[in-house]
Amino acid sequence: MAGFPWTCAQCGAVNDPAAGRCGTCGGLAPGRARARALWVLLALMVVAGLAVGGVLLFAGRPRPAPAASGPFPQYTTPVLPSTKTVVTTANGVTPPVTPSTTTTAADKPCPPDAARYLPGGTGTALLVGQTAKSVVTICRTPDGRIFYDGQARGQAASGDTHITLPAEASGAGFVAVNGDYRYQVGGGRLVVTAGSEVLSDEELTTVG
Repeated sequence: MAGFPWTCAQCGAVNDPAAGRCGTCGGLAPGRARARALWVLLALMVVAGLAVGGVLLFAGRPRPAPAASGPFPQYTTPVLPSTKTVVTTANGVTPPVTPSTTTTAADKPCPPDAARYLPGGTGTALLVGQTAKSVVTICRTPDGRIFYDGQARGQAASGDTHITLPAEASGAGFVAVNGDYRYQVGGGRLVVTAGSEVLSDEELTTVG
């Protein structure tokens, strides 16, 4: 429409062809308005094309393969090594084992020379020892009673060389009483007293 008068579409005023805009409302001339519309349309088409291309590009990407289904694998619990408990002292040193210095005949039968004087004639030897003068035996009968048997060393058992007395456990040893006489066995000693008087105090060595 260049070269001809034109009417503004916004306000209806007739404008000079040489004018690029409507003098009344400032609207663009028809040619310029059409050009601007074409540019806007072209821009919209470009944006739409980019959007479609992005969608197609995203859709064309390979999807990750799904995880394999099925039962879980079976695992075997490893066998842990066995542990050993060690008792140590505060400084980490294992205390040595101290051997016992006392020998008893706990599970042995009472010797025949002593057993024949026991009720029932049998028993278990709890201690068998000797001093320089005597042979001492502590026996327990099947009913649980304890007896002290003393015999002169190197002599046959008789009423003059042998004695059997009821006894009882006392601390780490045994005690037998015959009237005023008291026979104390323990701690590696045989002590015979009469009242407050010590008649003998001998070292007792376990045997058998």
